[in-house]
Amino acid sequence: MFYLKGAEITEVLGENKTIARPRSVITGQFTSRINRLSASSEILMIQVVFKPGGIYRLTGIPGSELLNQHIDLESVFPVEGRETNDKLADAQSYVEMIGFIEEFLLTIVKKIRAKNEPFEEVFQLIAANNQNHSIDWLASQACLSQRQFERKSEKYVGVSPKHFSRIARFHQSYCMRLANPFHSWLTIAIATGYHDYQHLVKDYKEFASVPPTLLFNQESKALERTLGLLKE
Repeated sequence: MFYLKGAEITEVLGENKTIARPRSVITGQFTSRINRLSASSEILMIQVVFKPGGIYRLTGIPGSELLNQHIDLESVFPVEGRETNDKLADAQSYVEMIGFIEEFLLTIVKKIRAKNEPFEEVFQLIAANNQNHSIDWLASQACLSQRQFERKSEKYVGVSPKHFSRIARFHQSYCMRLANPFHSWLTIAIATGYHDYQHLVKDYKEFASVPPTLLFNQESKALERTLGLLKE
């Protein structure tokens, strides 16, 4: 995440603390809810979203160490990160901003020369949440034993395959509700692979700290919703 104008504060639920973000951050997999608050009257940011495991391949930092964490980009890439942030501060257009970020990413990718691993495609399959595949089946598709697959998962995405699958299913249900606000929660639960509504509620309480109905009541007051930046 690159902040080109303004600043953002992260509110960690249940810990009664807020964290000010630096001008660029690397974010790991989150397993619980945070609230993002603007610390400025104006804010402009560009977010780069990676495929599952992309952060590990880019930084070499195991996903388990980045779990529920934001870290300063410049602490990982001191030279390239600082140069990119300085260029972004002087950028005159969105096209120029995106160009600087792409230049930064290509520079890092050329240095690491990481090769594609066949099992990484399985993480993308989990993230898509198209079907409720068993962990044994997923491990077989990755050509790994179940234990090997679990270790790879914690290194690449920060959590076990089962946990990652639950997060993906929760996220899909959230997106489906945004796109179909008049669908019943039971309809959404079944469509996204939950056995029933109660299992969906359990995940919402764990990942969002509140039941689904309350979460969307709170979400309706979000700044993005007020500004019309979220699609129905």
